[in-house]
This record gives sequence, C-alpha cells and structure tokens, in this order.
Amino acid sequence: MQTAKYILPVYVFLFTAGLLSVVQVMLDNPIILAERFVRGGGWLEIAVVSVYAAFVAYKMQDPENVPRWRILIWTVFGIVFFTQLILGLLGAHRLLMTGKLHLPIPMMILAGPIYRGHLSVMTILFLSTVILTGPAWCSQLCYLGAFDNLAAKD
Repeated sequence: MQTAKYILPVYVFLFTAGLLSVVQVMLDNPIILAERFVRGGGWLEIAVVSVYAAFVAYKMQDPENVPRWRILIWTVFGIVFFTQLILGLLGAHRLLMTGKLHLPIPMMILAGPIYRGHLSVMTILFLSTVILTGPAWCSQLCYLGAFDNLAAKD
C-alpha cells in the first residue's frame, strides 16, 4: 500500500508543528529565530521546519538510503548551526539564544549544570537522547559528529 509511506511523515509534521507552536505561544521571549527578526515570522518558520521534518522522516524510511540521508541532513544542520553561531559572535546578537556568548560544547551540557547545582532543559534533552541512542549520540545527533563523519570518509 503506497499511502503507508506518508503516515509517519504526516505524524512527524503534526508533532513538530504542535511542539513548536506551544513554544511560539507560551514563551514571552522569542525562542524561534524568525520571530526575533519579524513579528509573526515564527509561524512561517514553524511551517518550514515541520515540512522539513516530514521530508526527513519520509526519506529515512528506506533503510538502504538512511546512511546517505543521515550524512546529508546532519552536514547541512552543522553548517547552518555554525554559520548562525559565527554570525552571532560577529555581531548579529539576535542569532544567539541569549545575546551572550554560549559556546556549543556538548560536554558543557552536563558540566555547567553540575557546577551550578541545578538541571536545565538541555541537560534533560542530552541525557534522554543518550539513553535512547547510546554512543551513537555524537555521530547521529550532534553537530560536531557530522563534520567528524565527513572527515572520516574515504
């Protein structure tokens, strides 16, 4: 049945749009990047990200193509992530979450909260993904893992 291929992407779209909509509506300070630049722009970004999530879910359903798509998806993510970080550090402060320097060092996700003596959302997110993916966390979910993977290719 051909329509079965679209069930997961539709659910991924709805799940992503739902979660990001809660963030858009509930938080006073804009967390969604487009909202920081254009009032209401977060809704457009939610639509684009949700379509992208559905596209990724659709492409990742075929086990033979997963390695190729994983490399492509995470490399693009890494490039976008570091471009945003570098532009933020060069003066476009709205590209940074707080407008203050926050280096994206995965080890600090655990070390910072331990030093401060309290958990954060990032700590819970990091620990839950490590529990779900094990040692594959860096190669499959971390922005640094994408570049490590590219460097390790023949």
